[in-house]
Amino acid sequence: MPQRFFRVPPPFSSFYKLLSCAFLLGILAASSFAQEVEVSAVKFANVRPAYDNSANWLEADITLNVHPAQGAPGQMVPRVRVELLLGCEVPTPAGGERRTEYYKAVAECVALEAGRADVRFYLPPEIVKRDQVHSDPKFWSVDVTAGGRPQNPSHAGSSPALASGEARRTFQSRAVSAAVSNDGVLVPQYLTPFDLQYPHPSFVRHEPR
Repeated sequence: MPQRFFRVPPPFSSFYKLLSCAFLLGILAASSFAQEVEVSAVKFANVRPAYDNSANWLEADITLNVHPAQGAPGQMVPRVRVELLLGCEVPTPAGGERRTEYYKAVAECVALEAGRADVRFYLPPEIVKRDQVHSDPKFWSVDVTAGGRPQNPSHAGSSPALASGEARRTFQSRAVSAAVSNDGVLVPQYLTPFDLQYPHPSFVRHEPR
């Protein structure tokens, strides 16, 4: 019987081509949604307005590192939204049950250029005096979105008490619901006497007119 020879196609050639295309598309997608804004530091301080040396406010200064994507218009990151959650332990009489007050505030920057940007929030003096907030809150976390895209949480974006991911998620879940009773108490810089005292980005205004 005469032998028949068949041409065998290179093994999995089509599969490898598809795999290569998928890999390249993944790289392009990752570069399009790369981390653009990162929380590099959060600092708290008791500060006073220039015109009133008697009232202490609690200032939360959030430092951002901004890295616009290659080819971004104007080399800026648009619509950077910063959300701060605070949990302040309130002193109680001896033997009393420890209580925590929760606060939430959001500020949305119109756009941020490459480099450093500072977004500040404030607790008013009445709250500082009532709750004796004279040092860093025990619990806090910062979440950032850029152009509607959530940015990865950084180590600097939460307090040492929330070092684990599980602790951070538990705190955020509790704080978001508990902060409703203090809605509007923690406010962004542009709604305070510090509006012109320190430079700040331009903000999207959401408060009622």
